[in-house]
Amino acid sequence: MRWSYSGHTVMRRCQRAYAFGYVIASHKAHDPLRSEAYVLKQLQHLSAWQGSLVHRILATNFLADLRAKRPFDPTALAVAAQALARRQLAFSAAKRYREPGQTKQAAANEYCALFEHEYGLAISPTSMEQVSTTITRCFEHLAGQREFLARLYAGSGHVAEQTLGFALNGESVTATPDLVYVERNRRLTVVDWKIAESETSDYSRQLLVYALAVARCGRWPWVRAESVQLLEANLLKNQIRVHPVSSQHLEEAEDFIYRSLVERETLIGTGRFEDLDLSEFEVAERPGTCFHCNFGSLCVQQLADTGCPSEAEVIQERLW
Repeated sequence: MRWSYSGHTVMRRCQRAYAFGYVIASHKAHDPLRSEAYVLKQLQHLSAWQGSLVHRILATNFLADLRAKRPFDPTALAVAAQALARRQLAFSAAKRYREPGQTKQAAANEYCALFEHEYGLAISPTSMEQVSTTITRCFEHLAGQREFLARLYAGSGHVAEQTLGFALNGESVTATPDLVYVERNRRLTVVDWKIAESETSDYSRQLLVYALAVARCGRWPWVRAESVQLLEANLLKNQIRVHPVSSQHLEEAEDFIYRSLVERETLIGTGRFEDLDLSEFEVAERPGTCFHCNFGSLCVQQLADTGCPSEAEVIQERLW
């Protein structure tokens, strides 16, 4: 069973959400519970969706411009993202993600499953205007980061959203950096795109996991983790932040992953669906966790079906 930083954050937020999303969910299984968990795992809130649209265009249209050393047009990128938004919005509104036999691979870039559509929450024209405004602002901010862009264009071997893996204490660790490229001095640089206004979030640990992944996956055998450059590019706030990398930082990142693996093993054992006992998993402490959770309806149903009506009522009261 693979470890990822995103999985770790879910596990720490809610044990039951982790079980539904990383053990139970399966698009291949015939079990209705597992199929439903897989569908619900795909849901995105509108705020996260707008970020995913920007990421998709950066990983396709913008990446093509970088590789061709061709100046990019921020307006053209925004138009492409907005066109993609319209297609995905229609896909989600029709709940095509629930069509029998539907797969993400078959739907390709049109695939979208919005939390709001699944749970009957209205998406106002004002909300969609905000999505469009955010998309446009992000690409305009990127176009204004001339020093940063000069570094990107001077590099080579640009790779976007490629899942990288390495082993730690016999366990599989994966990471998917937004962009990796080689600078002229053969130093490897990782760019992590952020579409967020938060002033308090610290992504240092996540980026250090990326440093370990690019150095140990085998794709760039000459690279040492300590020499990897980590850049956090917050396009909404128009800020580029350099994250320091040292041997001590990387030792701390390894220790963090190791402790997370131990915690995961304590929680789910072998990680096999057949061995899972959801009654052993705690309900989230914070009501807001349930309010925003993709698996709320499934969690309530499972608790009620397994003879935990009081806990089911607690979750139900927290929902939407």
